[in-house]
Amino acid sequence: MNDTEQFRTQPGTPPDPFERARDAFLSSRGLAFTLEWRRFPWTRGADVDRALVGPGYVGDVALGLKDGWTWGWQDRAGTWRYVQRDRIDVLVDRVIGTRAGFVPPLPRRRGR
Repeated sequence: MNDTEQFRTQPGTPPDPFERARDAFLSSRGLAFTLEWRRFPWTRGADVDRALVGPGYVGDVALGLKDGWTWGWQDRAGTWRYVQRDRIDVLVDRVIGTRAGFVPPLPRRRGR
């Protein structure tokens, strides 16, 4: 067993909020989110933050933890939405409600 696996299985270790959210999306909606590094409005300069990135069905939405306390993501209109970190069920419902069935805009053609 490597160090990462030992860290995750130690008793008394608080669960990682990113893993909890990823597991909630997978178990309740069957959507596989990946953990990546992204830039958010609350990051400074060239800094990046951990992010859960969804599949194309939800428009490759990126979820981040703002100040380690609230989940943030952009809806289809580009407005930032927030949900408390411990409200994973609400997060899943709201992200799906604001992003499900995403269809990217068609490219514009010149001269037509």
